[in-house]
Amino acid sequence: MSRKPLLAVGISAVALATGLFLWVRSVFTEDAVRAALAQQLSSALGEPITVGGISAGIYPRVTVNLKEVTIGEPARIRVRTLHVGASLGALFSRRIEHARLELSGARVQLPLPSFASAPAAQSAPSRKAPVELVSIDAVVLRDVEVVSGGRTVIGDVELLSDGNGVVLRKMRLRADNTRIDVTGNITDVTGPVGTVAVTAATLNIDQLVAFANAFATANGVATMPGRSAATPRKTSTEARHAGTPMNIAMSITAERATIGTLSLEKLSGKARITNDTMRLEPLGFGVFGGHYDGSLVFNLTETPGFALKAAVAGVDVARATAFAGQPGTISGTLAGRLNVTGTGLSAASVLQSTHGNARLDIVNGVVRNLGLARSIVVATSGRTDAPTAGASQRDESFTRLGTTLTIAGGSASTADLRFESPDVRFGASGTLRLDGTAVNLSGRAQLSDELSQHAGRDLVRYTQEGGRVTLPVTITGSADAPHVRIDIVDAAKRAAINRAAEETQKALKKTLSDLFKR
Repeated sequence: MSRKPLLAVGISAVALATGLFLWVRSVFTEDAVRAALAQQLSSALGEPITVGGISAGIYPRVTVNLKEVTIGEPARIRVRTLHVGASLGALFSRRIEHARLELSGARVQLPLPSFASAPAAQSAPSRKAPVELVSIDAVVLRDVEVVSGGRTVIGDVELLSDGNGVVLRKMRLRADNTRIDVTGNITDVTGPVGTVAVTAATLNIDQLVAFANAFATANGVATMPGRSAATPRKTSTEARHAGTPMNIAMSITAERATIGTLSLEKLSGKARITNDTMRLEPLGFGVFGGHYDGSLVFNLTETPGFALKAAVAGVDVARATAFAGQPGTISGTLAGRLNVTGTGLSAASVLQSTHGNARLDIVNGVVRNLGLARSIVVATSGRTDAPTAGASQRDESFTRLGTTLTIAGGSASTADLRFESPDVRFGASGTLRLDGTAVNLSGRAQLSDELSQHAGRDLVRYTQEGGRVTLPVTITGSADAPHVRIDIVDAAKRAAINRAAEETQKALKKTLSDLFKR
């Protein structure tokens, strides 16, 4: 082919493109078009919408660009540019069907606007709009900022039309140097109702609760892609009465998660978010070297409440107590069952508000500064050099420490605490503050066979049970500085009574023996 035909084709293509561009601009950039699109979107969403400017383009498809768009009064959604992609046929029919909306530079402030239906149009005739937005097939958000309670999440979102719902084809959110990926289906946006999957390297549970709470307090969500933009949607109240409250089922997987300052590992579970609660059940994660299996429920209120029911195993007690602000007080490996409720997410509010019950069993550990066996030996014999199996004269090693706790008001009470070690056994009841600042336990302690030999002979003889010294003991003070007190007076009284009973029995036997000899 010679150069002239090629040049002619090129010039024709440029001329056609230029003409098409000018035609697109003439059709879609009029101020009347800007006002018409703003009015149609406002009518569909039931919220005031302003559009600062309008432009148009033809590549890669016919596109109307709405600039400086705000939604709500006051504005809770701001969009720098809203691109409305249309087919070439829209030029001739002036009807934008199967549109693709792409939002650049969007900022969403939770809670969302109410998105109530606009009032029904008056019966008076109205002039035909210069352009009609009929339906939307896809919505794409680039670098959208979602703000709630001072927290900001930035991400990209792509939604596709699916009948009366949407397919969440892609949602990638970024916050605090972590990334969260979300996919799923929203079957009814009036709730919304749907199923999504969340995967993350690190998941902040506090932020998840805050965003769910903020979203739940909103009155609704935007018109679903794919339905007519001119079709009124239900208000939030109407939706609930129609049987479509918020109900999102969610699967969650995270290599690491945080609740407040508590770090969790390998979190996985199922969640369900409604207007009132976020329920995670079943839920499993690693914590302090052990594992948690159970459920966790948050009430979506201004001050979130929680309910926790679970079994834990393999927990490093030293790490747990260090996190609770009492480092070095006790060590060992914990297993147990928890069933508690409370309010708040901070450590202070959780400790004060938590109530419920727990069963805890710790094995192969050490209680620092307890000195229970040493205190008994010193009190009964006056000796300070008696050998013990503990790590030191003050630290008390144990093979098992178990208790059932009733928790309320920042304290826990027990009626069955049992402490077992090579040197001593101790059964007690009483209370202790959850933050470790106060301990008040009383019960009976029994020395081992070996240590019983180091006690005073009379006390061994008259306070023994099964050949072992057994004495009343109270433990007070704090978790890091416990104070053991042996009630020697009570022991002496019991010894005197036992000795008197023994002497009386001896005298009675002698009298009877003398009588039978006569």
